[in-house]
Amino acid sequence: MGFNIWAWGFRGHKRNGESRTAFHYEKRDCLDQGDFEPPALLAMIPDSPNAAGVATKIVGTAESHVGGATVKGMMKIAELEFAHLIKNAVTLLAMNGSGGSISVYCHQTKWYWADTNSFVTFHYGGSNPGKDFLRTILPGLKRTGLNNFGVLGAIAILLTEYDKKLPKHTAPVLRIEIRH
Repeated sequence: MGFNIWAWGFRGHKRNGESRTAFHYEKRDCLDQGDFEPPALLAMIPDSPNAAGVATKIVGTAESHVGGATVKGMMKIAELEFAHLIKNAVTLLAMNGSGGSISVYCHQTKWYWADTNSFVTFHYGGSNPGKDFLRTILPGLKRTGLNNFGVLGAIAILLTEYDKKLPKHTAPVLRIEIRH
């Protein structure tokens, strides 16, 4: 089960009545935790004796992972790593300029009941913007079933792309929408 992520925001400076340039990002059918299958991922490892042997030593055989505690551990490690990447990306955006905000809208469509959604806005300020951003968005991600490493990875990629396009000394203004 995948999700879509969109973002739009501003980059550049507003000068003499001219408007800031726009930033757009869109990615459809992103992989999330439901798409994670260890046997399929292990099958992607090249057939060379060295790579396969190393992979088998580290993670074991594909049959040993299906539904086990190891898979849960791998997913938790992925979530932690992507949360760390988000924290770094938000901190890098904070270095561009003072102020700014990032809004995150999450939407989960349910066929059996009313849809679930969440909208939060993070305002830059404080001494640890990356951690504060995660604290702000995580309740909404949990409420909409989007608290998994796939979503965290997509947000990290999006924030990195935005940071690349944002000129120095410009406060970030970004809106993110995630639909499951």
